[in-house]
Amino acid sequence: MKKTMAWIMAAAMCITTTACGSTASSTAAESTAPAGTSESSAVEGAFNLGLICPLSGSSAISGQIMQNATKMAVDEINAAGGINGSIPINLVAVDDEGVPATSVTAMQKLVEQDKVNAVIGAQASSCTLANMEITKAAKIPQITPASSNVAVTQSGNDYIYQLTATDELHMRNVMGYMADEYGAKSFAILYESSDFGTGGFKIASTVCDDFGLEMVDSEVYNSGDTDFSVPLGKIKQADPDFVIFWGYHTEVAMIRRQMQQYGIDLPCIGQGYNSPELTTLGGDAVNGVMISTAFDAANPDEKVQEFDKKYNDLFGGGYDQNAPQSYDAVYIIKDAVERCIADGKDYTDGETLNSYIASTQWQGATGLTTFDENGRMDKDLLVIAIEDGKHVIVKNY
Repeated sequence: MKKTMAWIMAAAMCITTTACGSTASSTAAESTAPAGTSESSAVEGAFNLGLICPLSGSSAISGQIMQNATKMAVDEINAAGGINGSIPINLVAVDDEGVPATSVTAMQKLVEQDKVNAVIGAQASSCTLANMEITKAAKIPQITPASSNVAVTQSGNDYIYQLTATDELHMRNVMGYMADEYGAKSFAILYESSDFGTGGFKIASTVCDDFGLEMVDSEVYNSGDTDFSVPLGKIKQADPDFVIFWGYHTEVAMIRRQMQQYGIDLPCIGQGYNSPELTTLGGDAVNGVMISTAFDAANPDEKVQEFDKKYNDLFGGGYDQNAPQSYDAVYIIKDAVERCIADGKDYTDGETLNSYIASTQWQGATGLTTFDENGRMDKDLLVIAIEDGKHVIVKNY
């Protein structure tokens, strides 16, 4: 538990809440502000980078992880002189609480008051779907390292980029793995009643035939539920070959504990709960659970291990795939600005900068990133399993 406590202390120390804005040093300024903060945090002569994520509320741990990784990249770049060796990054972070309406207000602050040149975020797909209309109207490029709903990049918005695998890619990864490796023919799905969860259910219903799989039961729960005896009883009666979880770590940990309690021994796999808190909350009940992900520290790749060491040294460990994806998002923006400058283009023009982000080919902590014509990343996925509380890669596509 020492690593968990160290991470919590580090996370708490790195939050700087400001009600009256902030000032910049010669390298950068950073402020973390609630959506309602009225004064601007823009810094003249700097590249003003917005970060929008939940720093309070039920998703605060995920948001803090995003902020940690984003700040880590910004600090590295500024320590080396800034973008192109001379342009400091001014990071302006706002808290959207994981609530779409709050996220819209927070994005309005970043765009209208803080005059950001680009935005990283949000975490929840529902928040990104709500706030990305603001960056689109302002012609400001936005990269979400966490929102996986396919609707994000199906909207025809030229200014949004998805630096995370879509739910459909994850679902195909899950089903392909279970059909190929387990010879599975049937499944049940247990999902959260959010946009994320219901989206996963709809995708499962649509693509399962491609893998020769039959959905024999589907059960839904609400965020914050603690008693899963009814849906688990129905799943047990349906007797599927495996169960798909499409939800977050708090509920998944409780579900696994109750499966253990009720003697339900079925392979479980899914997406959304790749969090350091899963094993903390679930204990030995989550052993054997499998997760589809684009990144995991169990990967021996040199860049993966380099990122893992840096993050652990700074924050004491405990992160999910949104951390390296947030980290890479900063470097993708830096690379686009530098290519603008090399071509004699004005990177402060949002339309110009956006065109350079669209043509990204960046080799980072999460591998080679390119975007398709819709702004969706194209990347291979892993399947990991939890064994004795540790992540083990069981399939690398």
